[in-house]
Amino acid sequence: MNLKLITPLIIFVAIILLPSKADAQEVTRGDLEKLKSVLQQEREAIFIEALQLTVSQATLFHPISVDFNNEKRVLDDLLIKLIIRYANNYNLLDKDIMGSFIKRSKKFQLKELAVRKKYYKRISKEISVEVASQFYEVDDFISTNLCLSVLTVLPFTNSIIQHITK
Repeated sequence: MNLKLITPLIIFVAIILLPSKADAQEVTRGDLEKLKSVLQQEREAIFIEALQLTVSQATLFHPISVDFNNEKRVLDDLLIKLIIRYANNYNLLDKDIMGSFIKRSKKFQLKELAVRKKYYKRISKEISVEVASQFYEVDDFISTNLCLSVLTVLPFTNSIIQHITK
């Protein structure tokens, strides 16, 4: 399975999470839209490569994929906002900021799970349980890798990784 998806997210997160705003490039709305577009294209490519659908399955899968990708774009926006808010407050973390972050993170995760379950059911019904299960697994894999990409550039998690790899 191709993991090209990780590269643009790591670049994005590194820009957002640079230690000092004075050192950071300003991330424009255009940069964010370009990143989301690249993430979307790479997510689609991973699904196509991983699922290896027959022609008839691909014909059925395409409209489902379009709907799924539209919902994932909304989730991508939520995730990016969550990362930016956390990054902007990383040196100011207190009970209120962290409480808000945890609450928003939980909402994001529940929405992501709801979308994954929704499309599992739809694909099961319209194509097969086998393809739906593979779809669910691939989407979970992609989301986990995106999360791991974010975690690896955060200072605290990065220090843990460096300690483990010594």
